[in-house]
Amino acid sequence: MSTFDKRRHSRDDTISAVQYVLNRLHSEEIFDGVIANISESGVCILTTDPLSKGQDITIKNKIPATSQTATVRWSTKYHDLYYMAGLELI
Repeated sequence: MSTFDKRRHSRDDTISAVQYVLNRLHSEEIFDGVIANISESGVCILTTDPLSKGQDITIKNKIPATSQTATVRWSTKYHDLYYMAGLELI
């Protein structure tokens, strides 16, 4: 079963700037990224900083979803300077 088959909701392609904070103790550092696609339950972002599977982040921008907290479900190197990560909105 492919990753696409596991998704509960269809994704809409988009290009939108996003800011997020890593949910760590005493961390308020804001990171920048780009939303590549979004659904009711997830977001795919591109960033210059690696994210770790299982890591929780808070999306600072308003996104068309019911939550702004997300868990990294997968992350991979994307080209030379970027990382791509799949986030599940929680």
